[in-house]
Amino acid sequence: MGVTEFLTTNEFSIPLMQVVSYMFFSTFCFFLRKYKLGLMISFAYVFNWGFLHGSANFVDMMGKPTVGLFIYLASGLMMSLLVVYGFFREE
Repeated sequence: MGVTEFLTTNEFSIPLMQVVSYMFFSTFCFFLRKYKLGLMISFAYVFNWGFLHGSANFVDMMGKPTVGLFIYLASGLMMSLLVVYGFFREE
């Protein structure tokens, strides 16, 4: 299955309250010129949406998680650590 076929055949629903809170927090951070914090919040929301709401796509027919789920989780946690390190690093 190709990427375009995967995206056209699957539906991803995100709760409206999460979208509203995401827009509020990111806009608030950008108005205060806390760009790193705003980007960290954006990454956290996107990772949450991809992992929690998209995890059903990472489960095979037998009900077991696939390797893709572990790769997604590991890369997301690694990216989170790098973001936190960059946030506290002085320039």
